[in-house]
Amino acid sequence: MVISNTTKMALQTALAILIAEIVTQVFYIERGYWIILSAMVLTTQTWGESLKRSLERVSMTILGGICGTALYFMLPSNQYIIVSLLLLYVFFAVYLLPIYHMAGVFALTGFVVFLFAMVGGWNFVLLGERIVDTALGALIAILVGCFFLPVKTDISELFAGHFEKMLAALQLAFDGKLHTNQIAASQRLFSDFQMIRKNAMAISYEILFHRMNRRDFYFLITQTAFCTQYVVGLIDAYSWLAPYLTKDDHEGIMTALNTTRHNLECLNMRLRNQPAPPMLPAVNLTELLTKAIHADPNRFAALDTEVLGFYNIIYFFTRLNTRINDIYFLLGKVNYR
Repeated sequence: MVISNTTKMALQTALAILIAEIVTQVFYIERGYWIILSAMVLTTQTWGESLKRSLERVSMTILGGICGTALYFMLPSNQYIIVSLLLLYVFFAVYLLPIYHMAGVFALTGFVVFLFAMVGGWNFVLLGERIVDTALGALIAILVGCFFLPVKTDISELFAGHFEKMLAALQLAFDGKLHTNQIAASQRLFSDFQMIRKNAMAISYEILFHRMNRRDFYFLITQTAFCTQYVVGLIDAYSWLAPYLTKDDHEGIMTALNTTRHNLECLNMRLRNQPAPPMLPAVNLTELLTKAIHADPNRFAALDTEVLGFYNIIYFFTRLNTRINDIYFLLGKVNYR
């Protein structure tokens, strides 16, 4: 029976709340709802996102609590000042949480400080309890997310899917079937990569216990970004330059496309831990351009529009295949799962 990720998250949340409630009752924690709320909020993402947000929440609770407490004791004990700061903190908490989580948690902790100051007073004991209870809730969320129905990113499929979309877009563009939708195809590629980049921090936490270190992971992200840009550049350039290219130019470009297709397929095989044939080196495409120049040096010396167009397309293919080779060799030396 396959359990969906949303069902897993719901079960994780229920278990985290149960554990937090048991801890609260067993140890007679006065404000155990802080533990329960933290555990609940932090088990509604993938394990990597839960770990990331837990670290952010604990660190910003400490920093926001210290700053809020210092501000509380520095200012006059005036109800109007407390209410004003309370409203200011809640405004920034609501505004920042969806767009910048760490700053939102900082503001939320300041809100808690002045909320308690308004209804009964705030002190260093409450600050310590707030930090400890938040840390306990975060620990429960991390342990539940790690050991009970863990929801983790399939890194190999994530990147393999993106490279498959690159290959499909290239084949459509160079087969002449993408001319009217080239902008939409480029935007889809960019959007797909932006989703990977958006989740990169959380994914990097998930690979902390694998052989791939974070430096290699961000190298993979950077190289994928370059590949995406080169593919979009190829689609745009070919749509404009295709009418000006000669028959020999088109044959050379098809050779470059076949090289790229081979290398992308090899890369996806390696991503999925399947046996893959050797990659074709990017220098093959440089040699392709060199042969074209030697075959008709006068044409290339003229630097007319047709020649520059062919040169630019082959250059994009060369750079794209260089990046693909770099990713292929990176995956050969690390365990990225």
